[in-house]
Amino acid sequence: MFNSHSYIVIVLLAIIASISACSPNNTSNSNNLESKLDINTFQSSVKEDVNVSIPDGIYFSYKRCDLEENCKGFKPAEVKGIYYLPSNQDLNESMYYLLVKNNNYYIYSLQFLDEDLRAVGSWSQMHKIDSTDLSFRIKSIEQVIGSDYLARYDDSNLNNKLDTSSNESGLLKIGSLVEGSELPTNETIRFIRTNDGYQVDCNNYIDEYEKVVDQLVKQNRAVGYHFYYECANRNSIFFRNVS
Repeated sequence: MFNSHSYIVIVLLAIIASISACSPNNTSNSNNLESKLDINTFQSSVKEDVNVSIPDGIYFSYKRCDLEENCKGFKPAEVKGIYYLPSNQDLNESMYYLLVKNNNYYIYSLQFLDEDLRAVGSWSQMHKIDSTDLSFRIKSIEQVIGSDYLARYDDSNLNNKLDTSSNESGLLKIGSLVEGSELPTNETIRFIRTNDGYQVDCNNYIDEYEKVVDQLVKQNRAVGYHFYYECANRNSIFFRNVS
């Protein structure tokens, strides 16, 4: 026979057993909640991930700004909807186009003056470095207007190529891959997405330039060709789609 003390113990054990029976469900619910939070956090990060490619089109360096946000605007050279590098350029002014087509990236530039006070024009293919941002590496420059630093430039031959390529004397059509003087280089460019286009990441540009400049100068190779002048003077270069 059970005495009163035994009865109380049995009741307490029954209550404890009942609570224990419910515990696995509570643990399971807790685990499920944590799992859902993990999934939601992951899904949220995916949804907020920026697009790390630039859509097809022709982008032009339409604006340059200094540290005080004083900006100067530029217009592309265009004839009947076709964009060009012109055969001349104002002193200390630069013109850049970014061409994106079928996941291929090219940059066209008209800048700097050679010893004969002629603008230097070139195009280069940009190779994507990785899939996490808009960083590109340029391995060589195809110089098609002006003399290069080794004075390799054949005016008559190259002008004939340009005439055939663009049907405009002395102009390089954006999208043309006409051969000029190939100069090796090692240039890294990263773009930052803006509200209406892209901006050159000048801090990154100068950092990458400083990593290689000493070695490449010793090797007599071109380096820092495209945006060094602007970035070194702490200006910002902005691109937007003109096509």
